Amino acid sequence: MAAGQQRDDLLDRHPVVLKQVDLRWYREFFGRAISFYRRPPFPVLEVVWPDPEGRFPWDPDFDEKYRELQPRLWLKPEA
Repeated sequence: MAAGQQRDDLLDRHPVVLKQVDLRWYREFFGRAISFYRRPPFPVLEVVWPDPEGRFPWDPDFDEKYRELQPRLWLKPEA
């Protein structure tokens, strides 16, 4: 599996896209993995799923009510 790859075999109804997690999220979400591997970077991919109409968060018509249901760890954390 690779970042940017679309997969049709992970969910029954919709494809998903794999996105590389931004390094700035590692400490908050992957602290135990950092302890195990001793330091980042180690590869972490986020599985991003679409809204019920098959649109992804970066698509202009993505249904906003689904925006907060999944983290967007491929983006830089907001200050």
